[in-house]
Amino acid sequence: MANPFSARSLFSGLVILLCTVNSAAAATLLPDDEVAALREIGETLGKSGWDFSADPCGVEGGWGDNKDINKTMDAVTCGNFTDADNNTVPHVISIILKSQSLPGILPPQLIRLPHLQIFDVTRNYLNGTIPKEWGSTNLRNISLLGNRLTGPIPKEMGNISTLSRL
Repeated sequence: MANPFSARSLFSGLVILLCTVNSAAAATLLPDDEVAALREIGETLGKSGWDFSADPCGVEGGWGDNKDINKTMDAVTCGNFTDADNNTVPHVISIILKSQSLPGILPPQLIRLPHLQIFDVTRNYLNGTIPKEWGSTNLRNISLLGNRLTGPIPKEMGNISTLSRL
């Protein structure tokens, strides 16, 4: 005769294992190509403090330090999208780096974040020009106030049909 305690323990163990596997599969991380793009964007801007060992779509690792939105802000925000296989996948939808004393230049690498809608680097020390590559993005809102930018706005910016604020 089989021991009922052993069968019950085995069943409970299997249920716990299945729940663990299921929740791990549900915890989808930002795609590697977007993480690589964020790394390059951070380097181009002169941004430090982003912890790439943490998920950029999570609040750990310095990705979501939302201070007073009118003063300083350091936030990468993600939204969930459904792919062709009906899987939910997070993508970067906004980068807001207000008053971070960023010393770099504007990153042409924004084109590598296909779902990016908002890019706000208000009140920094960014130099140079607006990259013409941005003309092929789907940005809705770009805020560059209070930087040290030079040169004309590239004509390619007219290609952004989604842009409502520059």
